[in-house]
Amino acid sequence: MSRSSIDSRIARTLFLPAVLVVAASCGGGGDGGGTTTPPGTVARVDFTAPSQTMEVGQNMQTTVRYYDASSAQLSGRAVAYSSSNESVASVSTSGLVTAAAPGSVTIRATVAGVVGNLQLTVTLEPIFFIAITPESPSVLPGETVTLTAQPQNALGLPITGRTVSWSSANPALATITQGGVVTGVTPGSLYIRASASGRTDSVTLRVRSPNTPSITGTSSVTLVPGGTGSITGANFGATVADNQILLNGVSAVVTSASSTSLTFVVPSRAQLPCSATGPVPVALVANGDTARATMFLRVATDRSLAVGEYLLLTAEPELLCNEFAGAGGKYLITAFNFASNAGVRTSFRLTGSGQSGVAAISTPTQQQASPIAQRPWVMPETPQSRHLRAHATFMGRERELARQLGNPHVRQRAAQRSGAALNVAAAIAPPAVGENKSYRMRRTINSVSTYDEVNFRVVYSGTKLVILEDPASPRARQMDDEYVKLGQEFDQVMYNQLLVFGDPLVVDSALDNNGRMLALFSPRVNNFTIGGLTNQILGFVTICDYFPRVPITLPNNTVIPACPSSNEAEAFYALVPDPDGGGYSVSFWRRIIRGTLIHEAKHIASYAWRYYFDASELEETWLEEATAQQASEIWARSIYSKGAKQDITWSDGPKCDYASAGGSCPDPAEGILHHFGFVYDHYVATETKSILDDPSATFDPVIYGSSWSFIRYVTDTYGQSEAAFLSSIVKVQNDHGVANVASKSGRPFSELLGMFSLASAADNYPGTNLTDPKLRLASWNSRDLFQNMSTNLFRSDGSAAFPLAWPLLSRKVSFGNFASSESDVGQLRGGGFVVWELSGAQAGPQALAIRSSTGGTPPSLIGMTILRIQ
Repeated sequence: MSRSSIDSRIARTLFLPAVLVVAASCGGGGDGGGTTTPPGTVARVDFTAPSQTMEVGQNMQTTVRYYDASSAQLSGRAVAYSSSNESVASVSTSGLVTAAAPGSVTIRATVAGVVGNLQLTVTLEPIFFIAITPESPSVLPGETVTLTAQPQNALGLPITGRTVSWSSANPALATITQGGVVTGVTPGSLYIRASASGRTDSVTLRVRSPNTPSITGTSSVTLVPGGTGSITGANFGATVADNQILLNGVSAVVTSASSTSLTFVVPSRAQLPCSATGPVPVALVANGDTARATMFLRVATDRSLAVGEYLLLTAEPELLCNEFAGAGGKYLITAFNFASNAGVRTSFRLTGSGQSGVAAISTPTQQQASPIAQRPWVMPETPQSRHLRAHATFMGRERELARQLGNPHVRQRAAQRSGAALNVAAAIAPPAVGENKSYRMRRTINSVSTYDEVNFRVVYSGTKLVILEDPASPRARQMDDEYVKLGQEFDQVMYNQLLVFGDPLVVDSALDNNGRMLALFSPRVNNFTIGGLTNQILGFVTICDYFPRVPITLPNNTVIPACPSSNEAEAFYALVPDPDGGGYSVSFWRRIIRGTLIHEAKHIASYAWRYYFDASELEETWLEEATAQQASEIWARSIYSKGAKQDITWSDGPKCDYASAGGSCPDPAEGILHHFGFVYDHYVATETKSILDDPSATFDPVIYGSSWSFIRYVTDTYGQSEAAFLSSIVKVQNDHGVANVASKSGRPFSELLGMFSLASAADNYPGTNLTDPKLRLASWNSRDLFQNMSTNLFRSDGSAAFPLAWPLLSRKVSFGNFASSESDVGQLRGGGFVVWELSGAQAGPQALAIRSSTGGTPPSLIGMTILRIQ
């Protein structure tokens, strides 16, 4: 496939469904006895079907193929079908089998006298459920009621011809005949069961007392959790133990009782469901029967939000129940899991209840794809995105290498070499342009032990970067101008941008001590295989280069292990253009390599400062990759001539990322849109994604968008300045991940993640004017970018690369009671969040709460934000 025809690689992976065909056994006819059949004569018939089992009533198409004695497939012959038992299964003239009754059957296909056999087993359709009516039967002692039972299949359709047997779980309370006639014996509740073909379902039968209780009055005060209430009436139980009070479905403690009155203690807020203030059902169970009434109950904490105001709730008492007494409008709600790694998963529900509220609407919903309109250009491949997905695999191997090698002790090595403190040793002159230098190159991306010595030519030797070219490059000695431009951009622009994080050359005196990074361009990188594919990774750096080539024993007897392929230098390894060999053109290589260089150089800065402080381990992957993405973002902003917190739009510069050169885009480079490609992947599946690493799952490359966006938000919102915050994260010894970000921002992760989730949903929300800086993604206008990505970027086949104009899926709910499908959240990952939009006509107070999946106390590490936007 040519490079120009490759589809967009921004996040669009296609999965093709597998088709499983089970071959049935087959028999043959023919001459037998070793007689040789002439060519073209049928010698074998293969008779197959998708399955060797069927259920009564099912149809299944079979397949017949026939061959001559040399196994050449034949065609054009008539096929005759037959069944060994038509009462079990029949077969049509086209080979369609219809199952009629349980049993075994042989279906035959005969071609030119040669027979293929297909053995099938037919079973009864399984019963999925037995529907019993009435659903809530009741009788008095001595009375009868007749129940009916209807077996159903998995689609809820009736199944006929099955025998149903009945049984009573407690014949002392009620009996039942095999005709379904129930007779009440003694007051109480019991299960009545119906069974058929191995399936059993039941209903609860209540045998009522002749002395049915009744409620004639209730206490007039508004009940509150922990308070007391009272009811009066007739036929109550004579003692406390003879009565049960259910307040809004929850059992209350009865404190005193007589046959005409009782008092009780209202359950706690955690025990009660979160409901809007108003009447709730009260049930008195006594003498084997139930009396019902309503009482006024207040469970919730009163809340009031003006447009633009928000709540951040993370403590259990705050989450239990909140009430909004307004007149409608629109609210954004997020729930988030602030566990410190994505492996901690939690299920819960957002409960919503209102007094006579409007019925809720469907969930989740998403905006429709932008119409296919006039296409400014066809979106090319996006190798940055493909590179980062491959890079994720490579980084996993680097983390394992770091665990194996331990700490390179660069401070002690530098002191040992120079006899002085770090960075005091005399500098070594960098290689000069035109000079040939030998460096080690891995033979495969997977191994640091096998390598070749490669003789590179120095093409550029600047103040902070030396660029070397492998003479085996397809365009060797034809790329000098491009390498010089790249080197000058690094020295004059990128290096200063990297200082925001920390000097990548801080431990140079312990390595090659020449005051420069190396950039080694070689076709070997083009040919490295990741995931079975070549040309996947644009460039990389490795911690191997911080270790010596042979073991070193320090004066304190510490042994620094060796990494054989090390170049003992701050080195960046990258691919080269190879348009004639299926690789990138020179112009396209220039478009993509610049952002790759600064991203990878940021990794060098991180490694260097960890080793400068003699750290025990490297930064967590999600945060390391997020800040490396920030480095390429800072560089992209400089291309667009924009700074931080400027709400950058499509027309400010990102429109040129994938545009052809010319006009307003004279030197296009892939800057920020691959970041937003990964954010898009996160948004369309936010309920199953996270900004954090999941140690129990495969690495998820969406962190190149989600984690970057999170750190960008924290930098803009909580950092004193971009440089101060980012350098504080990088220049550390043993702070890692969530703890690192929380300590440097001065805010708990629960607040950082909660506000980020809310800002992600609220950023540039149409028709709003949110002035609080915490409610926006200050540097990037995400809605404008996604809208234009959807409108302007297409694959080579004409399909939209980003079909949704706004990909952050939210659950749409209306004021009133939420259905379980709208409120239940299953297995949300640490660092993940869910978004709701609440709107509609508000007929009364609206209650909102986070609860466990069963309605109890909210699970730990789950928080909620609520923002009124209209």
